Amino acid sequence: MTTETVTTPRPRDVVLPDGAGTLLLITLENGLPPLGPAMRPTTFGPEGLDRLDAVLDRAAARARTGEIAAVAVTGTAFMFSTGADLALAAGVTDRDEAVRTLRRGHQVFRRLGELPVPSFAFVNGAAVGGGLELALHCGYRTLSRGAPVVALPECSLGLVPAWGGAWLAPRLLGPDTTVTLMLEHPLSARRMLSPVEAHDLGLADVLLDPTRFLDRSLAWAAEVLTGRQTVERTPPDTFAGQWDDALARAADLVETHTHGAVPAPRRALELLELARTAPREEVLTAAEQAAADLFVTPEFHSSLYAFQLTQSRAPSHPARPDTSLARPVRGVGLIGDGEDGLRFAALLLEKLRMPVTVCLPDPAACEAVTGRLRGLVDEARAAGRISDLDAGRCAGGITAGTAVDVLADTDVVVAGPGADGALLRQAEGAVSEECVLIAVGPRPAAEVAAGLKHPGRLVGLGLPATVSAPGVVELARAGATDHAYATAGALVARTGLPLLPVGDHPGVVADRLRGTFLGALLDRAPEEDLDTVCAPLALPTPPSVSARLLLRAGILARPTPPPTTTAPDALDHALTALARDIGALVADGVLAAPADADLMLLASGEWPFHLGGVTPYLDRSGIAESAGGATPGERR
Repeated sequence: MTTETVTTPRPRDVVLPDGAGTLLLITLENGLPPLGPAMRPTTFGPEGLDRLDAVLDRAAARARTGEIAAVAVTGTAFMFSTGADLALAAGVTDRDEAVRTLRRGHQVFRRLGELPVPSFAFVNGAAVGGGLELALHCGYRTLSRGAPVVALPECSLGLVPAWGGAWLAPRLLGPDTTVTLMLEHPLSARRMLSPVEAHDLGLADVLLDPTRFLDRSLAWAAEVLTGRQTVERTPPDTFAGQWDDALARAADLVETHTHGAVPAPRRALELLELARTAPREEVLTAAEQAAADLFVTPEFHSSLYAFQLTQSRAPSHPARPDTSLARPVRGVGLIGDGEDGLRFAALLLEKLRMPVTVCLPDPAACEAVTGRLRGLVDEARAAGRISDLDAGRCAGGITAGTAVDVLADTDVVVAGPGADGALLRQAEGAVSEECVLIAVGPRPAAEVAAGLKHPGRLVGLGLPATVSAPGVVELARAGATDHAYATAGALVARTGLPLLPVGDHPGVVADRLRGTFLGALLDRAPEEDLDTVCAPLALPTPPSVSARLLLRAGILARPTPPPTTTAPDALDHALTALARDIGALVADGVLAAPADADLMLLASGEWPFHLGGVTPYLDRSGIAESAGGATPGERR
């Protein structure tokens, strides 16, 4: 039986500057480390809600006597809160028990908006689901630029926002933005918001740098309390003219993305329709009833398996590197051209502000690669993933040269697909003996390392060609030493992306799986029919979009001649091909277990949570057994 990971609210008084009074700061923590296999997000179950309720009791009493001027809630490390404890919720079999817990959640959270003094949410880290709803109940919100994600993803998990979001979001953001947040993003490869995007949508009143974020938030709160800072709110009545179009768009999203196969988005649409005119209590009651209904559906339990897999598989993988053996990385070199190497270098710039030195012998090629790298930084800025200031810092961290001597001080050298053996050997001779080489591209790591003086310093890395979700980073040890493997693994881990060890293999394993499925589809169906063929699966990324991406990347090829009509067995044919390929990858040691294939397709937004991992679905549907007796799934 799953036990609750209890979140404890720890209150303390903070005297604000400029005579603004005393603020009661409530820090949410669960006593577990913020990183590593033991990490658990800050969530709420019955005991955690009771503890927060008791703290708010005392806060309300002190506010009434004038002891405190405000209340604020914040988190620890990179975590604000992810809301309900879903692992605990999975064990709820009694619907009445589910209703009680759901009701308790919004009863406690709403108190933050009903205190006798102003309330603030200092969103220091990830604010997802009920965690974001908690922040919405507060009167004011600051948000750290370092927060990993902000989202209301409940529909992608087979649920609906049940702790106030369905009522609060339309009144704060307007119905059209709420449709984007509650339906469009969860149904579009489970898209999450960056802090800049969340602020631009109106979810935060001010965006602050992560350095001294709490101090900056306290200073901002003092300005609000003393009247030096005012926050303008759009009156909810102003949004009245948006509702018809917003609800029509929501209905189209639900139909287009789910084809009636998933109940949660339809229930979320019904809540939004109700929120247009119904009073608060009616909407909150409807939300708790809808969520209680969904808790017992197979879609929710499959979603929970998928969610837990994305959280736990990579950190607990049996072949994960021992990052305690990693050497420090203060600068990275990039040799060779090719999109994969550029993407990884841009990722290090964006996530870590890591200095990158580009080295290509040909001056024109060196200038072109440097320009493309700067262009990727500009794309991150335009997409709101980094600020203008950070984009300038990233661009300032890019240097270039045509002689390998420029790599002398780098700790890691990334070899793109265009780096030939001669350039690799020259680079190896220019760097220290501790420098790690990371090969990014289609060749197996052992093949790339064969001509090196010290082949044990090279690790293979694969980045999937994804549409929207970043996917997992694949790491192939091949013959790398413990220190090289650990250094490469630790560098990837610092980006926040999931890291999955794989056996040495040509190309990216996730792209091979996607290519297998889509290639088999194209054998039996015209390209324009792919989305219709796959409609029963309600895939988060339309297969036609994925196919175009893989065709452009040269990972997928159109059959010759292409089919002119769709075969009745097109979908079963493609799923059978996928089952066989997963079985082969596991048998060959490229994947340690079928769950690795599940994680790859879930993390890249290619497979829906409501079906669980791909291999459990292949088992349940009988596809695995029909594929020559293959049984790729782990959950029998």
